[in-house]
Amino acid sequence: ANINILVQSIADNAESIKMQNKGVENIHNSINALQQDVQDNLTIANHSLQVSAKIDGISQDILEDVSKKKF
Repeated sequence: ANINILVQSIADNAESIKMQNKGVENIHNSINALQQDVQDNLTIANHSLQVSAKIDGISQDILEDVSKKKF
């Protein structure tokens, strides 16, 4: 009887470990997906910064041209 209880306890522990392992795997996958999203957002932010810098340059050129014109 004690052996059966021990065997059942070992089986229960093995199942718990499998479930915990699956949970850790899910967390790992979520972290990887989040890291990819952060990298994608960084790429978009850098591109937006470049576009903003170009727009600023164009705006400065327009201001210079307007200041040279007489109305």
